[in-house]
Amino acid sequence: MKQQQIYIIAEIGINHDGEFSKALDLIKAAKKAGVDGIKFQYRNLKNAYAEGSRQIGDEILLKEITKNYLSPEDILKLVAISHDLKLEAGISFFDDADIDDFGENVHSFDFFKSPSVELNNTQLINRMLGFGKPVYISVGCHYESEIDQAFSELKSDNWVALHCVSNYPVSLTNARLGYLDHMKTKWSRPFGYSSHDENWEVCLIAMSMGATIIERHITLDKTAEGLDHTTSSTLDEFIKITAFAESMQLLMSGNIPRVPNQGEMLNLQNLGRSFYTKHAIKTGDVVRDEDLILRSPRVGLGRIEISKHLGKPAIKDLEPGEVINGSTFIKPSLASESALAFAREKKISIPVRLHDFKRFESKFPIGAYEFHLSFGEVLSDLNQQSYSSANRYSIHLPDYISSTALMDPFSSDENQAIQSYNILNRTVNFAKKLQDSTGTEVPIVGSFSLVHEGLDQFYEQHSALLNKFRDQGVSILPQWLPPIAWYFGGSVKLNVMNELKDISYIKKYQLPICMDICHLCMGDSLWNFNASEVVKELSPYIKHIHIADAQGIDGEGLHFGEGDKKNMLALRNSFEIDCMKVIEVWQGHLDDGAGFSKAIASIEKLFKHE
Repeated sequence: MKQQQIYIIAEIGINHDGEFSKALDLIKAAKKAGVDGIKFQYRNLKNAYAEGSRQIGDEILLKEITKNYLSPEDILKLVAISHDLKLEAGISFFDDADIDDFGENVHSFDFFKSPSVELNNTQLINRMLGFGKPVYISVGCHYESEIDQAFSELKSDNWVALHCVSNYPVSLTNARLGYLDHMKTKWSRPFGYSSHDENWEVCLIAMSMGATIIERHITLDKTAEGLDHTTSSTLDEFIKITAFAESMQLLMSGNIPRVPNQGEMLNLQNLGRSFYTKHAIKTGDVVRDEDLILRSPRVGLGRIEISKHLGKPAIKDLEPGEVINGSTFIKPSLASESALAFAREKKISIPVRLHDFKRFESKFPIGAYEFHLSFGEVLSDLNQQSYSSANRYSIHLPDYISSTALMDPFSSDENQAIQSYNILNRTVNFAKKLQDSTGTEVPIVGSFSLVHEGLDQFYEQHSALLNKFRDQGVSILPQWLPPIAWYFGGSVKLNVMNELKDISYIKKYQLPICMDICHLCMGDSLWNFNASEVVKELSPYIKHIHIADAQGIDGEGLHFGEGDKKNMLALRNSFEIDCMKVIEVWQGHLDDGAGFSKAIASIEKLFKHE
């Protein structure tokens, strides 16, 4: 079951000090932090305090409320600016008169809030509910019986209760987050948390407990004079809050039997050990433990797998230091001529490295191959003359430009940008030489994953860059990306080329792309869109395809039919597109290409009669 998206509200409250320009700065800070909405407070000053009141604190509060007044006209201008910035805008009202001051313009707000002190003002709350927008109801200051009474009088269902402890600030010892569990059990509906905590990190705990609305005040300076600044969060803190909100579903996943993710599998391969030969072994020689040594990387048989093979004869000659794998003892099954013919018909390709191309070209004569290049290979001499002109080729740009940096032609780091352009230009030159040799297009696939100032800038910059290379006669196709990438031995959540929001940009810029079906299906599992429909919608822009099956949000590179059942329709739809389709099953090249043999056979079996 998917968790509901967490909605983050940055409350401007009275931290604008009654200054329009400061309120605008707070809105811009909220936008930069990545929140979903901002919220104002408004009181009709004539109805705020009784003239004869002499309670302790009245003179402080009345002074602050008066000083921090913004007129309805100013608030509405700020709402319009928020909408231009693609931020939703809400407001807290304390009395019917507050609403009346906005007239019909009250409909400009995207949501409303009932403060804790007005929980029993159900006339006000029902009036806000009548606008048909979400209404958030804080339950601070009140007993459970009073909360039950208020909720029983609500006339519609578009409300969410927010746990709130109405202290300013709330100490770690007094947040009472256990009440969130109580709300979840008692009302069986979404709930949230309105935070006045000394420690912004309390919001993270609330999110982990299922709060889908987080409201916290935003400030430009915690040391500023005023009542709310010390219990508010700065831009830097809000950036952290929103980052955790975006990743909370992933953070809290895993309530299933443990399966290593692909990043762990990569690290197991790179850091783990498998068996290699100590000396030459001839065909027919019995392989014993004393003939072997454990070394990294783990690309062959490990401690568990080797046990069933020791004492058996090798079926091929092995050089000293050669990896021991299944094909050392058992002749691997080959893809049939029928399967190879079907692969050629459907323009199936396999990924190859420069050093193993000749071997796989001979073993898999399907006439289409994608070079997966490292940055070291790109920076070396690439000679197209050693590759048959009868084949079709594509190239996958390296994700890395060095051992410490990703491909990023628009990096603020000048050296990173220069190195990225160098890798791009050298790869383009290699593609041009292959195109001249074969007389066919050699597309380049690139994983462009770094967003700096937002999606608008990302797509504008990358579209211009790719058009520049297209004018030179070479197509660089940005690849549809996974929700999580495995970079430098770790996992990184990506924010571009993997969600429905990217479709409009691809259409706007008429951007030819490489569709990675495996990545697409993992995104489907995370964001619950329909992968097969995305393939259909983007089919005019899909000029190259990577194919593999997937399971969940990070089960990447599975063999066809081994992933989530819903993936098969997206795979079938991809086969209807007339372009090269590159098999990307996990480690298909190991064990003399056993994975590619299996994948090619599976493709024929699954899709030949579709």
